[in-house]
Amino acid sequence: MKKVLLATSALVMFAGAASAEIALSGSARMGLVYDETQGTNGETFFSSRIRIVFTASGETDSGLSFGASVRNDQSGVGGSENGDSTVYISGAFGKLTMGDVSGAADALVGQVSGVGYGPNDALQEISFIGTDKTALYYEYSAGALTFGLGIGQLYYPDEFGGVDTADAANIGVKYAADGYSVALGWETSDTEERIHLGGSATFGPATVKVRISDSDNALLDTAYALSVDYVTGATTITGFYTDFGLNGVFLGVDTQHIGLGAAYDLGGGATLAGGIVQQRNDIGDDPIFADIGLKFSF
Repeated sequence: MKKVLLATSALVMFAGAASAEIALSGSARMGLVYDETQGTNGETFFSSRIRIVFTASGETDSGLSFGASVRNDQSGVGGSENGDSTVYISGAFGKLTMGDVSGAADALVGQVSGVGYGPNDALQEISFIGTDKTALYYEYSAGALTFGLGIGQLYYPDEFGGVDTADAANIGVKYAADGYSVALGWETSDTEERIHLGGSATFGPATVKVRISDSDNALLDTAYALSVDYVTGATTITGFYTDFGLNGVFLGVDTQHIGLGAAYDLGGGATLAGGIVQQRNDIGDDPIFADIGLKFSF
């Protein structure tokens, strides 16, 4: 009887393995970065990173799809509080994801294009309220229309040295057709509300992206961003302009970022890229950030 049970268990394991799949992918980068805010006259330093993503997927007997992903960084096994993992189930009802999900506004509105090989490619971004740690995100698509809804919490230190929480929720909708898209997102937390509008349009070799965000927080002014990507052969040239307005992120300074960069596709998942970004402030210095290097996808 014991041998029969062992054989049956082995068959079940093999049957389960046949209906599931685990895949590996990853990205890496290496290069030089210049930051004028470091040191007396700016500093140039090396910067590299590697990330490996494990993706698991399967399907139930009734046709529901399920899966999960987790990221392993160069520093070890990544985060310990769902800062690098997601779990989902999907079907005709849509897709339900839990874990490292920032919400509908981020997923559907997104950002304009940045420049550089990696370390500076977020200097064009306008922030979202988002969520921290484990959150829930629901998405449903019907043709060109996509709807998203997210719920989670924000975690921040309290006045006693502990951790406090704030509830956060978000909703968004996106319409994407051939050559263009438009998206609207709304976020709320215990302390503020934000509304985001984004869109993109492709005209031959050029793609234009726009983003506008507004908050009811008195410290945050209306922010907007614009980028243009132009493809010629294996080269993509990108320029962007972001106006953060008067906001608390830069200590009450009216701030803009202007960037210009290029990326050359070497083939096989390798790209040579570089960019330069100037920060403009209504008071104080206007520092420059630049980088050049290689980025890889596996």
